[in-house]
Amino acid sequence: MDDQLEEMIRDVGPKSFKRAHMYGSLCSDSEKPLYPNCTKFTRLLAILRLFNLKARNGWSDKSFTELLELLKEMLSKGNTLPSRNYEAKKVLCPMGLEYKKIHGCPNDSKVLWYLPIVFRLKRLFANADNAKLMRWHEDERKCDGQLRHPTDCLQWKTIDSMFPHFSKEPRNVRLGLATDGMNPFGNLSTKHSSWPVLLVIYNLPPWLCMKRKYVILSMMISGPRQPGNDIDVYLTPLVEDLKMLWEKGIDVYDGYSCESFKLHATLFFTINDFSAYGNLCRFLQPNHPYRRLKKAFNGCQEYGIAPTALTGEQVYDRVKNLNVVLGKSKKQLKEKNIWKKRSIFFYLPYWKVLDVRHCIDVMHVEKNVCDSVIGTLLNLKGKTKDGLKSRLDLQLMGIREQLYPQPMGKRTYLSPACHTLSKKVKTSFCQSLRGVKVSYGYSSNVKSLVSMKDLKLVGLKSHDCHVLMQQFLPIAIRDVLPKNVRQVIIRLCLFFNGICSKVINPQKLDDLENEAVLILC
Repeated sequence: MDDQLEEMIRDVGPKSFKRAHMYGSLCSDSEKPLYPNCTKFTRLLAILRLFNLKARNGWSDKSFTELLELLKEMLSKGNTLPSRNYEAKKVLCPMGLEYKKIHGCPNDSKVLWYLPIVFRLKRLFANADNAKLMRWHEDERKCDGQLRHPTDCLQWKTIDSMFPHFSKEPRNVRLGLATDGMNPFGNLSTKHSSWPVLLVIYNLPPWLCMKRKYVILSMMISGPRQPGNDIDVYLTPLVEDLKMLWEKGIDVYDGYSCESFKLHATLFFTINDFSAYGNLCRFLQPNHPYRRLKKAFNGCQEYGIAPTALTGEQVYDRVKNLNVVLGKSKKQLKEKNIWKKRSIFFYLPYWKVLDVRHCIDVMHVEKNVCDSVIGTLLNLKGKTKDGLKSRLDLQLMGIREQLYPQPMGKRTYLSPACHTLSKKVKTSFCQSLRGVKVSYGYSSNVKSLVSMKDLKLVGLKSHDCHVLMQQFLPIAIRDVLPKNVRQVIIRLCLFFNGICSKVINPQKLDDLENEAVLILC
């Protein structure tokens, strides 16, 4: 721990401060004993260890101040431990652990907490072990034509070929940006939505890049409401730093090779559960050009467009001027462009030439699919996909006449489908899942997720859905569904199993894509 502190202090250096006394204070705190004749803890090390405990256990600032006051009383006279949380923070701020608190506009109550990424990248390379890991993709990666790491994908190779000045330095960082809404208050405030923005480092080995230690929290957009379409406003400080890291770079000391070098960074792509362009088709007429383009892009050759021949810029050129007709009455009808804004990421010089700018989180997709499958099988209100609207869609398409909704007075009767389960069969299905036992840490206790009273699954997390789709669901449906239905669901589970593999044969990706189309049909 002492060696790491020395490396961090050396990396910060006096040139990083506008006030030279801050660097002197940092060095002094790293040498000053916690109390007279103390040989195990310095003032800086003790504060850092206490802050680690605070972060891991979610202590509030108030409780941390009370702990510091108690420890200061317990330690011998003349100890150097600060007595308040604010004083302890001031000690750590010179190490790059500071943050910027940026208020939103006067009409918005949001506060942006921005944690600059430059100092954190410097600290990462200051540690010799971490600096060596940042070259793993170049020095130790297994190259056999299989997809094992983002380095093996076409996007990585595209950046290497288009920007050789960037790719010639293997230590240059490639980042993935992920964000999603969360409620830090649990059930105390069900409508609150805060948005953390995380950066994932793809230079690292695949078993480390998603570890908490290496995931960078770059900013927190506080609630109480989600930023929505205005999220670009809050992303501005991060995008400015990313642009600077691409164009100018920063001087960084490499603790492994014991040399300084110019570090650059690129945003590889973004990851979240939003669709890239949104579901626009429901607003458009059947012969609208966007519908035709979407069909062509999904592999339909009816319109003579080869999907592989379309670049991102060509797709944008074809849809940028599309309008949608809004309004119900003739007086209200008006045309409006479907696009609301130009993403702030296009301010990054390289963004427009990337083949893939946005990746949908497979865990979110898998959870949504799992919820839909379970909700449809158990006919859960609000979650089943076999409702009146879907039956009307069948009638509009002119298929499966036996499933058309039948008016019966003031009510509408929906005839049973091939996947409709009786109460007895639902009970058998839930009991089979309830009897599953897993080892500690494999997933949640499946028994606690099954409600036999309501015959439904409750409290499913993303990882629970991941395990359910790939392991348990194919077993649970064997005796409760007809062969033609269960085979389709099992094939769907095998599809997710295939795309979630640690090693993927790129030659089989086309087969998986075609398999997905057949399964959905």
